[in-house]
Amino acid sequence: MDYKKLILDWLLDRYEKSKAFTDGTSRRRILIRLNSHEFPEYDIEKPFVRETFNSVITELASREIVGFEWLKHEQGNIIDKVWLIVPNVSRAYEEISRKPKRSILDSILERAEQAARFIDSEMGEDPVDGSANGQVSGDISDKGGIAWAGNFMHDVISSIKDRASAAGLLPENEEQSLAVIRAVEEICRLRGTECLERVFSLRCYGDSKYFEKFVRGRLISLLKKYYIGIDEAAEMTDDDILAQAGIRQSPEYVEFRGAISVSLEGNVIDFSLFPYGVSINADTVRRLEVVSMGTVKRILFIENKANYVEFTIANRDPDMMIVYLGGFYSPLKGLFIRKVYEKASEHNVRFYHWGDIDLGGFLIFNRLKTNIIPKLEPYLMDRTALETMREHAVRFDDKYAAKLAELLADDGYKVFHDVIGYMLENRIRLEQEVFLLSG
Repeated sequence: MDYKKLILDWLLDRYEKSKAFTDGTSRRRILIRLNSHEFPEYDIEKPFVRETFNSVITELASREIVGFEWLKHEQGNIIDKVWLIVPNVSRAYEEISRKPKRSILDSILERAEQAARFIDSEMGEDPVDGSANGQVSGDISDKGGIAWAGNFMHDVISSIKDRASAAGLLPENEEQSLAVIRAVEEICRLRGTECLERVFSLRCYGDSKYFEKFVRGRLISLLKKYYIGIDEAAEMTDDDILAQAGIRQSPEYVEFRGAISVSLEGNVIDFSLFPYGVSINADTVRRLEVVSMGTVKRILFIENKANYVEFTIANRDPDMMIVYLGGFYSPLKGLFIRKVYEKASEHNVRFYHWGDIDLGGFLIFNRLKTNIIPKLEPYLMDRTALETMREHAVRFDDKYAAKLAELLADDGYKVFHDVIGYMLENRIRLEQEVFLLSG
């Protein structure tokens, strides 16, 4: 056991959380009560341990790194208290080769300010798809979509300057704090493109597994708070949350069936030739331009994969285009939907969304409507649909009910208020897959 390090680490940990560190105003001593339960390592029943601690403390005291008091009537035998001599705190750091927290914060602050300047400069440039106008739209592919990163970075800067701490924003470990900042910066560079998680880790850290081990969890937490929103994030998996930032476990594809035509590298592709649907990759989505809606008069976005597959097989209507959404749309799917919407809106095409009759389904619908398709309509997500399939409904608890009830106060969800009222009255919700039972 390194007795000196144990004592000084304990004192420095407490010092770094005190007002003496943050603003230098506190006169309270930073101390350990050795003869108490807060420092069980000082075992007075073990002479060797007690005497070794005593020797270390008296030696540190002789060099004015700490001060101490003997227990009353136990002079020279049992130490009662030991405290840090704050004006000489630099000696304590040097004694155990510990990097001062102030130096760590200065390093993080410098890096955060550098990242903030980069993000602010990126906010002034056009996004890869040219779809934004400097407004926050909830997509990282938009200029406004990286505002969350700027907000986060400026919060880090303010916290360090005002409170001498980045607690709650970054890990305590300096290396991992810098790694999180690096990840946020790299996400901003993606600008709507996708990157496989291990490739992302290699780009940032030169180690394909570093991200997963040390950054993933922290990044997910800050994406929930600064980018996605706590309510929406509650309905997502961790992989879904990272996908919103363009970090994926595997390559993403857009699946649809519809008689649209696109231009791709000088060639026109007529998708009416694929009556059973197609799957296109990210590079194709980014490079295509929708040139004709063909016979399409209605577009239906389907949340669940099984429903998409079955609906595509059962519905042969050439006027209907069907798109697999898969939950909260990713930046790639958002880009594809925008391209389709821009052409479709010229021809008065109607848009529908079919998802679960539950909190997640309503949030997914609202995000798509708010950010891309203002005239989006729900499909099989009303009270009648729920009543028809009520025998397959799933019950929910009070916590879920409270979140659902909040939507009744939001006009953005007005189209669902009737079915939400019924859901709350009966404490039931419905998964989209049950409609396959009636097929």
